[in-house]
Amino acid sequence: MKPVIGITTDYSDEQSPLRICLEETYTMEVRRAGGLPVLLPLAISAEDAGEYASKLDGILFSGGSDMAPHLFNEEPIRELNCLLSARDYGELALMKEAGRLRLPVFGICRGCQTINVALGGTLYQDIPRQIPGAGGHYQKGTPDYEPYHSVSIPGEDSRMAAVFKKSVVRTNSFHHQSVKQLGRGLRVTAQSADGVIEAYEGTDSEWYIHAVQFHPEAMGEKHPEFRGLFSDFVTACVKHAEACCK
Repeated sequence: MKPVIGITTDYSDEQSPLRICLEETYTMEVRRAGGLPVLLPLAISAEDAGEYASKLDGILFSGGSDMAPHLFNEEPIRELNCLLSARDYGELALMKEAGRLRLPVFGICRGCQTINVALGGTLYQDIPRQIPGAGGHYQKGTPDYEPYHSVSIPGEDSRMAAVFKKSVVRTNSFHHQSVKQLGRGLRVTAQSADGVIEAYEGTDSEWYIHAVQFHPEAMGEKHPEFRGLFSDFVTACVKHAEACCK
């Protein structure tokens, strides 16, 4: 049986009422890795989060809009962009249930930020304003599959190191927020030259947590090495499903 992977969705602000949306590359890469992708709605109650989590073998937290800063005890700065509280609260509820069930989770871009906040971490609301000397992190006008900046992967004992098998990789980049203070039970596994956290993983061997600030789902077609991130995640979901069936 293929592991069932729930993928969070964003919304289209070009329509009224709101419409959920997700780039197909997410589902394509999950399928290529051997998973069965299922799209999750935006507004998920705490009660429904438990129902969803009990039927999933893993959750992929996708990219999208900004997180509301009150979720990490800050007031918004002027550079904060579009917010949607229904998505924030729904995803935080899913993370709570994932922790309870030790359900594997993988975060991409906003998903990287969501997982961190759910575990008590904080965010930079806007990199250009809040990180002096920061480099470029939003490749506007450049194809999403185009490598943009380098990411350093120190050491050899991380999931990033195992996937890429090199100390430096070039990634794409489409974000203006990023992880500031790391959440509980997490460790940094990759950073850009200006110190922005580009990847982290969980320290609990019983709970698979992996998150990246870039967009591997957009890189895989032209840069297959990025598909290893999805293979690693789906493998963890298979192991979780098998353990639950024993």
